[in-house]
Amino acid sequence: MDACSLNSGGILTLEDFEARFQLEDNETLKGVIVGSYDLGCLVGALATGPIGNWIGRKRSILLGTTVMMVGAFLQFLAPTFGIMTAGRVIAGIGNGMNTATAPVWASETSKTATRGRIGMALMVINIGGLAISCWMTYLFSFVKSELAWRFPLAFQLFFVLIIFLTAFWLPESPRWLAMKHQDDKALAVMVALEGSSVTSESSTASRDFAEIKTSIALEQSPTVKRETKPWFRLILGIAVQAMQQFTGINIICYYLPYVLTESVGLDGSKARLLAAVNAMTYLGSTFVGLAFVERWGRRRLMMYGALGQCCCWLAITLLLDSASTVGLSLSRQQQLGSAAVLFFFLFNFFFGASWQGVSWLYPTEINSTQNRISGMSYGVATNWLINFGVVFVTPLGIARLGSQFYVIWTVLNGLMLPIIYLFYPETAGRSLEDIDGMFEAHPTVWVFTNKSMTSWKPSTSNGSQDSGEDAATCRTVEDSAVFSRNVSGIELASLANLRHRQACGGMTPLRSMTPVQNDVRLEGDGTVANQAAEAQEEGETGADAGENDEDANVISLQLLGRATMLSERVSTLGPQVSSTALL
Repeated sequence: MDACSLNSGGILTLEDFEARFQLEDNETLKGVIVGSYDLGCLVGALATGPIGNWIGRKRSILLGTTVMMVGAFLQFLAPTFGIMTAGRVIAGIGNGMNTATAPVWASETSKTATRGRIGMALMVINIGGLAISCWMTYLFSFVKSELAWRFPLAFQLFFVLIIFLTAFWLPESPRWLAMKHQDDKALAVMVALEGSSVTSESSTASRDFAEIKTSIALEQSPTVKRETKPWFRLILGIAVQAMQQFTGINIICYYLPYVLTESVGLDGSKARLLAAVNAMTYLGSTFVGLAFVERWGRRRLMMYGALGQCCCWLAITLLLDSASTVGLSLSRQQQLGSAAVLFFFLFNFFFGASWQGVSWLYPTEINSTQNRISGMSYGVATNWLINFGVVFVTPLGIARLGSQFYVIWTVLNGLMLPIIYLFYPETAGRSLEDIDGMFEAHPTVWVFTNKSMTSWKPSTSNGSQDSGEDAATCRTVEDSAVFSRNVSGIELASLANLRHRQACGGMTPLRSMTPVQNDVRLEGDGTVANQAAEAQEEGETGADAGENDEDANVISLQLLGRATMLSERVSTLGPQVSSTALL
């Protein structure tokens, strides 16, 4: 809400604000005061990588929110340009931490079937804050004193305080807990989030926990890590955050009142009113994305959005260029300007329904457990770095290039279509651990040639469409082939094989398994050791272990057995699990 109050709501255009900080006719200082927030967000996002893996997702959110409160107080009380800028940098650091952490926490605590909607719901809340800030700033713009901008900047503390207080009740991410070998806590959180007893026939917490542990163990093998393409996936996550900024959204989000006064020719009051109305359109469009993110998937939503955004920027360019024609009547200029305003609104609709939410959701899905927070950190840092560049050059670009400035964004949006089509696999309908198996099974980076990587509802052998989480893992013969990798001297079944066999009937169901003890143990560093490996060191051949993949599956089966034992331990806690796991 910090950035929204200052920019989208129109504080930057208020006479008292400009006079207080000597911003009249100084586009450079305007760029600095706006862009300083983005630089703070960049620093906060970069800090999230090591901090998030060290103290966890929940504590990172609490830390980021605390820093935001300090920055908000400084802005509210700022008597000089320097203190205002410092407050924006500090608030940005806190926001950068939260924007890199909250989407990861949401993905890691969500079920596969609802993960996309929950991720998009975060953006609905975000744009709700934007709408509130726009209307508040518009209403206070009629107040002829410094209260017109101090109150909106202070009001953001209300929302920051809500985040701070509610964060104490959030559960820690079970995947982070599992990565830190806090298995009892991880399973307890998963059971509490599922809302059913671990002994229930419908409970999947034990199975999901075993998959997480298997995935983490596999990921720590250099061979498997190379096969699952962590660097390529990291680039995909960073690039989608970069492309979100290259849509040109923050020309509108930060500067719409300014754009409407400078490019369209509206007066300040009318420009602020239209910015507030536009925010409501923006908010409504996020519900469209919420409804279709699981139905259409991430790829299609991003491609549809990029196409619509490209067309809008093209229309804006042509209309404003025509309106600037020498000798054109005033009434005709106003007609063309009004039409351009319509396409600004339409752009926000396309963006809100697609890139606004998916660009924050996708990096949390495409990266593996160990790289998820660092990958999101680099992606968000890239987002804020480009954001700073966009908001810094926009006033200069409009002043010097006029309507031709918008050609840049037309081209950039057009380029996104082939990039998404060629390189971005579909993540909808797959568990976070399934995505590791997908990259292991398909080594190519050109996903458009592989239907199983671009569709999340592949056809079964009889041509029907699968549905549900288990069906989403039972894909094609190619997708479910056995991939075994050597970890610490033994063969370990890959996650792709584990998921396929469990979903398609090749494995004994978890609830009917008898845990095998003492044969396999998961060491503190995440490697796997067993008696077969010890025997191999003594010179035994173990020929039977290499004849088929069944011995490789022993590791996965026994990890499932371990999850069962943990489940039994958790179930003995009774009703206390649901409450204590969330603290």
